[in-house]
Amino acid sequence: MSTSAPTRKVTLSRSAGIGLLIYSLATSAAFLFSGSPGGDYSDGQVAAYLAGAHGPTAFALWYVAALGALALVLFAAGLRRLPATGAPLAALATIGAAVSVTGAWLSGGVAVAMAEGGDAVRTGIPHPAAYVLTEVGNLMAVCGPALCVGVIALVLAVRGGVSVWLRVSCAIGGVCGILAPYFYTYFIYTLFTLVLGVALVAARRVKGADDEVEKKLLRSAS
Repeated sequence: MSTSAPTRKVTLSRSAGIGLLIYSLATSAAFLFSGSPGGDYSDGQVAAYLAGAHGPTAFALWYVAALGALALVLFAAGLRRLPATGAPLAALATIGAAVSVTGAWLSGGVAVAMAEGGDAVRTGIPHPAAYVLTEVGNLMAVCGPALCVGVIALVLAVRGGVSVWLRVSCAIGGVCGILAPYFYTYFIYTLFTLVLGVALVAARRVKGADDEVEKKLLRSAS
């Protein structure tokens, strides 16, 4: 005789949303306001970033970005609750945190080297070489975690158990995260992370259930 059984519910905690918000805001702040050279080459932009007076500001912002990237570990802890996909998605978020921290130290480290090394270093390093270092650092700090979170978002869109509008947001945000190196897509991705983070915090819990787990529960109740 069959009896009804409650479907197993798995939630993403508020801390997951808070972690996503902290990461998004901290990384975006460094990317937008540190002045770290990237994109189209500009000798004037490189010179301004290497200036000794700018060093403390640049390093402070990248320090914030490195600390903010660690908040992806909170996001990872929430993802781990999802059945079947939880462990690999949590691993992806953790990898994103590690890559982002490394990139923040690289871009911020260039500013520190210029400030501590003085004129001998600032005038001795070719501007194109400094540009290459900061461009690589920017890609690691900003686009590296965006790739990881983008893949996570696509998985959530397919089987995360979220509402329809969040599925659509995850699909769009996921693609834009993967394509973050194209610059404009990064801002759409950032908007998505803020929306998802706020949704997780406001709703307190988002249901997620793996189809196979649900079927096993229903069969065991038969």
